[in-house]
Amino acid sequence: MSRMNAHEIYVRFPMPELCGAALSRLKAACRFDPANEAHARMLGDALDAHCGWAEGAELKAVAARFPRTAPRGTSLNLDDVRLVCAAFGRMDARDVLETVVYALALTTNEPTADESATVADESAASQARGVSRLFYEDLWANAYIDAALLAFKADLAARAGGFPSASFGPGYYGMALTEMKKLDKMLNFGNIGAEVLGDGSMRPLKACAGLFFVLRGAADASPNACRDCAGDKANCAFCERPDSARDRRLFTESAHD
Repeated sequence: MSRMNAHEIYVRFPMPELCGAALSRLKAACRFDPANEAHARMLGDALDAHCGWAEGAELKAVAARFPRTAPRGTSLNLDDVRLVCAAFGRMDARDVLETVVYALALTTNEPTADESATVADESAASQARGVSRLFYEDLWANAYIDAALLAFKADLAARAGGFPSASFGPGYYGMALTEMKKLDKMLNFGNIGAEVLGDGSMRPLKACAGLFFVLRGAADASPNACRDCAGDKANCAFCERPDSARDRRLFTESAHD
């Protein structure tokens, strides 16, 4: 595939350097109160789960930068790939310095976290190591991916002299999950040990892909979660619920108070 307009970047994240940011995100996700004795005990369990798990974890990313490339309406053309997302229509092309497409994948030596493991294997592992430990390992994986993505976006945006927008991607903001195959075509997920399954999801389980825009100013004009979602019933299971309009209103009011 032609890569005339793109600048590709491969990164292997040093896990120790992300540990502090990942811990902050895990604490926030669990809403731990350090003054609460039970919370302090649960945080200790989370830290115990981190031991050993992090030593066998590897987090890699690949990205392609497209300078002077911005969406036009609901479409975004990157070389010979056309991506469609309803939320693109909310962006002002004049504010966009460049587009960055990315993919991250986290792999570990733990066999229980892989979706290819059988139910019996997962059950046996859960009994041997404890459901609680598996729960915290899953939270750690999410926290590391979030921390890495934030750092990755900030670095790439700084290189372009701008600020990162919110992330867009298959399965949310009105972009069909099938668009994931186009991202794979552009980046070759295999370079970071990932692949796209038939339904558009990714393997390993802890992997993600999407894109963001580098903006001229710090003010982010991109959509803000469900409050500004431009999705529809075809792309969002939540939108398919009969009472979705009421539930979305209640959700956004509580989430943005």
